[in-house]
Amino acid sequence: MRKLLSVVALAVALGGGDAVAQQSMIDGWSWSTLVPSIAQTDVLGTHLRELRNEQERRNTPPPDVSRLGYTPSKARRGANLAAFVEKTRSVDPNGAADLRRLFAEGDLIERIGAAIAPVGLRVDNLADVYALWWITAWQATRGDNGTLGRDMYAAVRAQAARALNGAGNPARASDAEKQELAEALLVQTMLIDTAVEQAKGNPALMRQVRAAVAKGARGMGLDMAAMEITAGGFVPNGKR
Repeated sequence: MRKLLSVVALAVALGGGDAVAQQSMIDGWSWSTLVPSIAQTDVLGTHLRELRNEQERRNTPPPDVSRLGYTPSKARRGANLAAFVEKTRSVDPNGAADLRRLFAEGDLIERIGAAIAPVGLRVDNLADVYALWWITAWQATRGDNGTLGRDMYAAVRAQAARALNGAGNPARASDAEKQELAEALLVQTMLIDTAVEQAKGNPALMRQVRAAVAKGARGMGLDMAAMEITAGGFVPNGKR
């Protein structure tokens, strides 16, 4: 989503340079390191596999998105971002230093919120955040980071809400737990978007980024190669 690139100066390279950025992504620090256990990694993948045919998708009732909202706390945000830096430091000191500098430039989450508002998404609802991450990761595995139409973001938001509500734990989580998960996914989304942008014009680097994002998504229960996006959201390949 190119709008996110206005949030981050591209001069802040992941890990301080292309080679280190590649290794950071491949090592998975921006995936397994940041995401808290509440994520229940296979939630979205399980939901997608249950959508066997068009009739099932059509008969799915509208989700209750309100259960996935939370009231953000500035104090928790500061603690979350500081924790992300510390978790990253053990596997990628250079990347941790870049994150610390980036977070020091101002409220990153608020800036992401302003960037995604035009497509109808918010940073204080897990359905919105999962939708943004899901679409960004799927596009990255195809070497793209373009902005889609509001209808597609809304459709994937509804899908994410159904999956998260069905899983139970995310909807029942405390505001603090929801905020930690949302902000981890938002930071990941920004890192993915930036990595794709940096890799444009460099086919070898783009292959590395695409492979790293695909690997990370599998850790979240999603086989990005096995799905496609439609006006109604994500569907298994061949199920348009």
